[in-house]
Amino acid sequence: MTPPKVSVLIPVYNGRRFLAECLYSILAQDFSDMEILIADDGSTDGSPELIQRYAEKDQRIRWWRNPVNLGLAGNFNCCLRAAQGDYIKYVLQDDLLLSPSTIRQMAQALDADPAVTLVGSGSHVIDDQGNRREIRNSFRRSCVMDGKAAILHCLINNGNRIGEPSVVMFRRTAAARGYDERYRQLIDLDFWFHLLEQGRFAFVAESLCAFRQHPQQQSAANRQSGAHVQDELMLARHWLFRPWLDGMAGHRRVLFNQLYNLRKHHRAQAGPLTEDLMTVLTLKWFVLYWIEHKISSPFKNLTRWLRKKNNA
Repeated sequence: MTPPKVSVLIPVYNGRRFLAECLYSILAQDFSDMEILIADDGSTDGSPELIQRYAEKDQRIRWWRNPVNLGLAGNFNCCLRAAQGDYIKYVLQDDLLLSPSTIRQMAQALDADPAVTLVGSGSHVIDDQGNRREIRNSFRRSCVMDGKAAILHCLINNGNRIGEPSVVMFRRTAAARGYDERYRQLIDLDFWFHLLEQGRFAFVAESLCAFRQHPQQQSAANRQSGAHVQDELMLARHWLFRPWLDGMAGHRRVLFNQLYNLRKHHRAQAGPLTEDLMTVLTLKWFVLYWIEHKISSPFKNLTRWLRKKNNA
């Protein structure tokens, strides 16, 4: 049997509340050359029964229950290992695809440029009722750019400007390493950096996917427990000292922004890391960027507020 072009992967754990909407958005796609793999990680809310009903209606759906609970990162990797498609498209249980052409457009972006390893798109942030809270478009227009420049863009802005797992598609051949299971919160961003270090990034400006925010999701629990702090420190330690970063324009600004953010939010835990970053940046450059930051910060905050207001 010929492998499918795209593997759509849905890791599930107690996701019944939003899962039907998620699956409907996938089955409504105008792209048919795909398999849909669903790994249930020991749900107790009736998710398996719901999945089974959908699997009986569409032969592209293959699902299983993990013999033991693997956790979020473990289940991500379980899905990835089972995938046979050239391209990988995660859609998390709370999220959905906004356009019937989402998978087709992302696959076309990978088809168009063999050097592209990761495709992202504009997206909506929605609440637990499906109401739109925000439109996100970090790169503003459709483009293809160097992967390391996309990493730099995220590091300068101290955040995941690529998007959550449901907002991207990537090449399976570039993903052999899998997700780093030491992460609990930034598992996706670390993996995007891994993919982008190998190739180019394509961005589709149209909002193709929706990411749902609600109090019960794992990211909210991670912030309450403080797990995100350790992830931020680990990510910074792993990626801020890459040899290729030193030769890129904006390298010093990245170091300053990361150093400033770590000192502001995680001073105690980040002590050794900030000392290492200061050694690389030097006090002279830190002072120069600090003065510039204090002068420009009010204008940047106003611009950010206006953009968010316009996109709401």
